[in-house]
Amino acid sequence: MSSLTDIGTNHDWGEEFERNYNQWRIDLARRLRAGNTDDPPPRSPLLQAMGAAALEHARTFLQRSGSCLIQITLLWDDPTWIVPVLAEQVDMGGFSLPSREEIMAGIHLGLVIQELYAHVHRWREFTLRTTSTAHTSSAFVDVTPVHPSSPWTRKLHLQYIHNPNHAVHRIGEPSLFPGSAPPIRDLLFFGVSWAWPSSSMLSSNLVNLRIHYNAYINQFRNPRPGPEAKMLSQFLDALVNLRTLALEVDLGSFDTDTIKLPRLYTLAIKSCTITLWAVEFLQNVQMPNLRILTLCAATEETTYISLGDLLNKLIDLTDREGSEDLLELDELHLFNFVNGVDDEPLHRLYTQMPTVKTLTLGPGSYASNLNLAMGLLPTSYGLSDLQALPGLRTLVVFDIPKQFMRQLVLKRQLLADPLEELYCRYPEDHDADDWQHQVKKFHRIGSLKSNRYTDVLARRWSYLV
Repeated sequence: MSSLTDIGTNHDWGEEFERNYNQWRIDLARRLRAGNTDDPPPRSPLLQAMGAAALEHARTFLQRSGSCLIQITLLWDDPTWIVPVLAEQVDMGGFSLPSREEIMAGIHLGLVIQELYAHVHRWREFTLRTTSTAHTSSAFVDVTPVHPSSPWTRKLHLQYIHNPNHAVHRIGEPSLFPGSAPPIRDLLFFGVSWAWPSSSMLSSNLVNLRIHYNAYINQFRNPRPGPEAKMLSQFLDALVNLRTLALEVDLGSFDTDTIKLPRLYTLAIKSCTITLWAVEFLQNVQMPNLRILTLCAATEETTYISLGDLLNKLIDLTDREGSEDLLELDELHLFNFVNGVDDEPLHRLYTQMPTVKTLTLGPGSYASNLNLAMGLLPTSYGLSDLQALPGLRTLVVFDIPKQFMRQLVLKRQLLADPLEELYCRYPEDHDADDWQHQVKKFHRIGSLKSNRYTDVLARRWSYLV
C-alpha cells in the first residue's frame, strides 16, 4: 500500500494533534512506514506540499505508486482561513467572505481531489483536514460519489478543525455517499455534523465510529427540523455491526426511541453537557455486549454541575436483580467526576461490578479522584461483606495521596487477590514504601503527554518507577 500525505501548516487539530506539529509529522511518517494495517508497509514517499505545487506532487505520487492501494491524507488547514464571525453576522448564518488566498487554496484543493479521484478505485483510506467552511463544503461535494468506483475504501476521516462553527449540513446540499452502501469500516467526523451522510451510508459495514461535534452551540446554524439528538439516534440505529463508538458531542438531551447496538464493545462519551444527555443515552441504547466504558465530563465548569444522576444510572444498569439490560463491563474509565459522587452509592456501584478487571480514575482534581478511590475500600454502610470490584486486576489512578495508596493496597489484599498492575501518580512524601511489593507490577507515573482521555488510555506517559 502506498501513502499520500499533503502537509500544509504547522498547526494541529483538537483531540489528537494538540501538540508539537513537527513531532506529530514524525510520528505520522513512522506509522505510515510501519503500516498499521494488514497490508505491506507503504514504500512511496510522503508528499509534503501545499497549494499549486500539491497538484504536481500528487501526479508524481500516483505514477510512482503504480496499481497499489493508496492511503490519502490532505491537510488543508491553514488557520488564517478561519475568518472570525462577528456578532452581527450570527443572524445571517455566521458566514464571512473568503479571502483571495482562501479562494485560491480552494481551487487547488479541488484540482488535487479531481486528480486523485481518477484513481478512486485504488483508495484504501481517505483523510481530509480543513479549517475553511468553503473548502469543507466543496470538498464534501467532490468526494460524494466515491463509492460506486471505490470498492476498497475502508477508512474515511473528515476533520473540520480550529473553527467553533462546525460543518452543519444545510437543506439542498448533497449528502455524502448517495446510492448503495459504501464498504467503509472506520469513520471519523471531527467538527462535522452527522447529518452529512446519506441513508445509504448507514450500512452494516461500519465498525468504528468517532464523532466530535458541538450540536449545542451549532444548533442555531442547523436549518433542519427536529432536534440533533433525533438525527443522531437515526444515524446510530442503522449501525448494527458497530463495535467501537466515541461520542465527543455536546447535546441538550437524548430523548429518543430505543436504539439497538447489539455488537457494540467499546463506548466513550466525552461532553461538556454530559449531565444533560448521557443518562438518557445509557437508558435508551441497548448495548448487550458493551465491555469497555469511558465517561469524561469535559468542561472546566464541572465543579458547578452534579454527576450524581449519571452515577445512579450506572447503579441501575449494573443491578443484577433489577436491570432488564444488565451492564457487565470489563473496563471502566472515569474522567473529571468532580461533584455528586457520595461514598455509599459509589461503593454500591463497585460491588455490583464483579466483572470489571480494569479501572481508570483519570487526571482531575485532587478531591474527586480521592472520593472515587474511597469507594474501593471496605465501608461501614452494611456492605462490608461485599468486596468492591472483586475482579479488579489493573488500577490506573491519578492525583491521590501516597498514604491513601498504601492504605488501599494493604486493605484490599486482605479481602481479594492482590492487584496485578498498579499505575499511579502521587506527590512524594515521607510515608513508608512497604506496600508496592504487594502489587505484582507497580508503576509510578511521571509526566503525561496530555490529560486527554485518549492519551491516558493509550498510556502515553513517562515513568518514575
